[in-house]
Amino acid sequence: MDERRSNTKKTVLNLLIAVTLLAVVVFLLFLGPAFVSTTMPNNSYIIEITGLSGLAVNGTATVMVPIPANADGVLAISGEALTGGRQAFGWQMAVRETQYGKMLAFTTTEDYAQDISIPSGEFETKEEPRLLLPVLAIPDNASVAEFARSSGGTYTTVVFLDGFVPPENATSISFDLRYQGGGGVKYLIKENIWTTTVNTAVPSTTSGFVPVPAGYHVIAGGINL
Repeated sequence: MDERRSNTKKTVLNLLIAVTLLAVVVFLLFLGPAFVSTTMPNNSYIIEITGLSGLAVNGTATVMVPIPANADGVLAISGEALTGGRQAFGWQMAVRETQYGKMLAFTTTEDYAQDISIPSGEFETKEEPRLLLPVLAIPDNASVAEFARSSGGTYTTVVFLDGFVPPENATSISFDLRYQGGGGVKYLIKENIWTTTVNTAVPSTTSGFVPVPAGYHVIAGGINL
């Protein structure tokens, strides 16, 4: 009787060992590569500004838009990546310091302006919330850092226009800005994806800083199988 129990225990133990080994083999074959693989967080910023074409320039015209950064104002995309890639036709690009903080500036000395359409982006290693800055106002008097850690909402940022000859018939200049960052994967864990968009229009007769709404949305990360 004791010998039968001993044999049964050995059989069960051997079965458990076999199942464990099989599980290890399955993990190494199917999940192992994914577990050790790493995907860097990606930052992309697409800028579309229409309604500029045909506007006469009074010497030098400038358009400025918000810039991707973390809550402390550190750029999420380097100045070199923003301005060193594909240039907007007819415009010079530079990161400029303003009374509200850093902004991405487009300047032209051509007789007439052109619409702006340019994508930019780069990989980076940080995993942190990012917004399109400057931030002029946030609902409920929250801090920028608190708002950036929420699931989303709407806040106020700013654009800038100057140096255009006011047209006889006022038209609209449309700003379509989209920043998306994050989404990196490490050890099967995918980080959050942060998206900020500006979709607004301002009169072509505008000159100076113009507060505009920005939408902020976070897609929560998690296990990535």
